[in-house]
Amino acid sequence: MQCARCNRNLKDKKSIERGFGPVCYKKHQEEEKEFLKKQVTLDEALKEAN
Repeated sequence: MQCARCNRNLKDKKSIERGFGPVCYKKHQEEEKEFLKKQVTLDEALKEAN
């Protein structure tokens, strides 16, 4: 199996389960956290519209 981010071969069982190597998983987590911080909920959007 290969890393979903960098396509390197995954060897560790935990990495295979995650689909990411340890470095790419950390980067993915950081990006996901930043993305979720910027997300706007439907309630927030409706409040801004009124």
